[in-house]
Amino acid sequence: MDAAGAADKYILLVAQRNAEVNEPAAADLFRVGVVGRIHQLATLANGTTKVLVEGLARVRVTRYAQAGAHLRATIAPSPFGEPAASAEEHALTRRTLSLFEEYVSLHRRIPDEVVAMVQGAEPEERQAFAVAAHLTVRPEVRQRLLEVPTLRQVWGELSELIVSEIELLRLERKIEDDVRGSLVQSQREFYLQEQLKAIHKELGNDEGDDAADLQGAVEGERAGRRHRLRAVQKRETFFCFELKRRDA
Repeated sequence: MDAAGAADKYILLVAQRNAEVNEPAAADLFRVGVVGRIHQLATLANGTTKVLVEGLARVRVTRYAQAGAHLRATIAPSPFGEPAASAEEHALTRRTLSLFEEYVSLHRRIPDEVVAMVQGAEPEERQAFAVAAHLTVRPEVRQRLLEVPTLRQVWGELSELIVSEIELLRLERKIEDDVRGSLVQSQREFYLQEQLKAIHKELGNDEGDDAADLQGAVEGERAGRRHRLRAVQKRETFFCFELKRRDA
């Protein structure tokens, strides 16, 4: 990084096959990466380095070579070809951008301004990878996107990934809402119980007396319903007897 910053500021960005390897060799690196330009390079007080890099183009590495303390690479351009031309390709692009807008609206950690930034990005290749940069997917999925041969396939892969992520976000929202609803209901019941205790305390009654009174009221209501039912049955029996007597 320091050597590139002191020279022409161009750097090759490639991913490791295994992130746990501290000193990766050529065999530990992927062959498809991005050429970038260093815009800012600063060493922080804690010893870490802060770097601002602009990605320029996708490339394929033809050879890695050791150059002192770092690796150098021989690269070849690996363009995606022409941008979307057919109506079907334009429709796929618009659908993916629309899905990305919904994804951002559901995601709690991505600001809404990102949508405008992505929609205004040019060329289309940069727009596609701006979308990919904001998806919470595994590194191997990002590498697969980078290695897709055509831009149309990139949009297709992005569309499928975003649909899957939206379903997960919706499920997370539903679970959160259900849990929040259960908590609110539990809090409401606790609050009402505490209010009832306070009322009993003010009236000088204890909860046992209230429970007994409530049980007595319930039993009284049940007895009243049984008494009314027997009265109705007796009245109907009397009416039937009267009708039979008149007919006779």
